Amino acid sequence: MNNFKNLSIAIVTHVYATGPSFKLEEYLRNKVENLVFIGHPFSFAKDTRSFIRVYRKGDLVIEKKFIKMKRSEFLFYAKDFLLTIYWCLKYSKNTQYFFGVNNFNSFSGYILKKFGKVQDVIFYTIDYVPNRFDSKIMNYIYHWLDRFVISKSLKVWNLSSQMADEREKRGVNTKFRSKQIVVPIGTEINAPPMEFNKIDKNKIVFMGHLREGQGVEMLVSSMKDVIRKIPEAHLLIIGGGPLENKIRLKINKLRLEKSIKLSGFVEKFSEVRYLLKNAAVAVAPYVDDEKTYTRYTDPGKPKDYLSCGLPVIITKVPQFAFVIDEKRCGIAISYDQNELSEAIIKLSSNKNLLKEYRTNAFELAKKYTWEKIFNKAFQNTL
Repeated sequence: MNNFKNLSIAIVTHVYATGPSFKLEEYLRNKVENLVFIGHPFSFAKDTRSFIRVYRKGDLVIEKKFIKMKRSEFLFYAKDFLLTIYWCLKYSKNTQYFFGVNNFNSFSGYILKKFGKVQDVIFYTIDYVPNRFDSKIMNYIYHWLDRFVISKSLKVWNLSSQMADEREKRGVNTKFRSKQIVVPIGTEINAPPMEFNKIDKNKIVFMGHLREGQGVEMLVSSMKDVIRKIPEAHLLIIGGGPLENKIRLKINKLRLEKSIKLSGFVEKFSEVRYLLKNAAVAVAPYVDDEKTYTRYTDPGKPKDYLSCGLPVIITKVPQFAFVIDEKRCGIAISYDQNELSEAIIKLSSNKNLLKEYRTNAFELAKKYTWEKIFNKAFQNTL
C-alpha cells in the first residue's frame, strides 16, 4: 500500500444506512494523502441532506452538510449532480481516482475528468438489474448511461460476475469485459463467534429491510411447521420497513405471537450484531423473480450472518448461495415454504451438524474481510 501514500481519491455515492461505499472510505482514510467522500441520501430518506467529508493524511479536516430537500426525484438527482461537481471543484483538487458508486455518480466523474480535475474514473457497481424502472424511457436512459460510463472508466468494480454477463446481453461490448473485475461484499469481524454451549439453539434470526423481495412473509408462514417439530423454536426478525405492520398482522393471524418477535428498526449495527450472535440459525429467503436486484449482485446479509458464525439458510437467488451450500456453511434452497421449514428443522435439531456448520461459517467469513477484498481489488486496478 506504499504506492497509495501520495494519492488523492474521491468517492461519490448515494447512501442509505451503511454499505460498501463507507467500507471503502474506512479502508482508504489512513492510506492516502487526500480523500473526499460525498454522500447523497435518496429522496425517501429521513435525512435528505447531502454531505461531504474531507480527509488529509487520515485526519477529518472538513465536514459539511447541504440543506434538507423535499422535491421530485428528478430534482434530487439534478441537485446531486450539481453538488458533486461544485464540491469536487472546491475540495477535491488534482484527484487521481474518482470512485463513482453507480452509473449516475460515475458520469459526474467523467464530467470532472473532461474539466481536467480528475485523472481516472472507477465505476463501482453496487447493484444492477435489467429492468431497473417500470418506465421504458427511464430504463433506456439507465442502460445507455451504464454503457457510456463503462466505456469511459479505467475499471469497473462489480459485486458479482453476473453483472458483466447481463450487461453484454443488453449491448455492452465484450471488449470491455477485461476492465470489469469482481469486488464482492466483504465481512467485518470484530470478535470470534459466541461459544457453542452459550448460544440459544432454538433461536432463528432474520435481519433486513422489511420490504417486498426479502421473503419474510414466507419465513413467518414456515414457522408454523417448524414449531410443530420443535416447540421451543422461536424467530427474531431484526429490522423495519414498509411490510412491518403487514407482518405483525400475519403473525397474529397465525397465532405465533409467542414464537415470533420483531425488533423494529435498529439504528446501530453493533446492536444488530448483539441480537444475532447468540442465535443458532440465520435465514435469507430472497424471493426468486426477475425483478429482484439480488440475482445480479452480492447481498451483504449472508456475509453479516457468517461473520457472527451463523449457518445460513438461503434461497438459490444470489450466486453466493451456492458457495454457502458447497462449503457446508448453510443450506441453499428453492423459494419454497416446505424446503425452508425442513432446512430450519434439519439444522436446529442436529447439534453436531449445527456445530460443524457454525465453524465452517466463521472460517468462510474470514476469507472475505474488507481488507482482503479491497487489497485484491486495488492490485487489479492500479
